[in-house]
Amino acid sequence: MGWPKDLLGIVIATVAVGLSLLTVVLQKRQQRREAYRGIYEVLTSQELHRGRWLIIEISRTGRLPDDRSPDFYLINRTAGWFDTLAMYVQRRVIPRRWVLDVWHHPLRDMQAGATLMAQDHLARRQDWTPWPHLWSLLDQSVRYRSSLPCCQPLGRAPAGAAHGRPQVPGRETVLDEEKSRSVEADPSQSMQPDTPRPESSAESTLQPKLGESEYPHTDS
Repeated sequence: MGWPKDLLGIVIATVAVGLSLLTVVLQKRQQRREAYRGIYEVLTSQELHRGRWLIIEISRTGRLPDDRSPDFYLINRTAGWFDTLAMYVQRRVIPRRWVLDVWHHPLRDMQAGATLMAQDHLARRQDWTPWPHLWSLLDQSVRYRSSLPCCQPLGRAPAGAAHGRPQVPGRETVLDEEKSRSVEADPSQSMQPDTPRPESSAESTLQPKLGESEYPHTDS
C-alpha cells in the first residue's frame, strides 16, 4: 500500500511550505526594523534635530530663514527626510503606528512651518508642490492620540484606584506611618479593625488636619 508514503510526502511538503512562509514573514519584519532604524538614526542626528526645531520655530513665529542661507537649506533638507519617512509609511515599508507613536508631537508642531515653507516655494513661481508624501502624515499626526503617557492627561489615577476618589500625593504614606507608630506603642491594636479614634480638643489644636494646613484649599 502506497498511500502512507503519499500522505507522508504531503505532510513533508506542507511543513516545507509553512517554514518557507514563516521565513518570509520573519525576513519582512526584520527588513521593517532595519528600514525604520536607518531613517530614525538620520532624523535624530544633530543636524536634522536642529532643522526640525527651526521648522517648529517657523510655526511659532511665521518667519522663514533668508533665501539660500545655511538654515534655508537645512529646513528644506529636514522636510525632505520627513517626506521620505512619510513615503515609507504610505508604501508600508514601516508600520504607520511605529512612526506616529514616536513622531506625532513633532510632526504636529512642524505642520504650520512646513505649510509656510511650501507656500514660499510656490510663491517663487515653482509649479510643483514639494514633499508630496508629507502632507498626509502631518494631517494624521494632528488627529492621532497615542496610548503612551505623552497623550494621557496629567494627574490620571493609577490603574486599580477607586474611581472618583481624589488622590492626594503622600496621603496614604502619612496614614500608614501613623498607623505603624500606634501599633508599636500598643501591639493589641494590630488585632482590632480600624475605627476612627475621637480626637481631644488639645490634639485637634496642636495637630493640623491633613488636607487643611498641609494641603491648603484655594477656591477656584
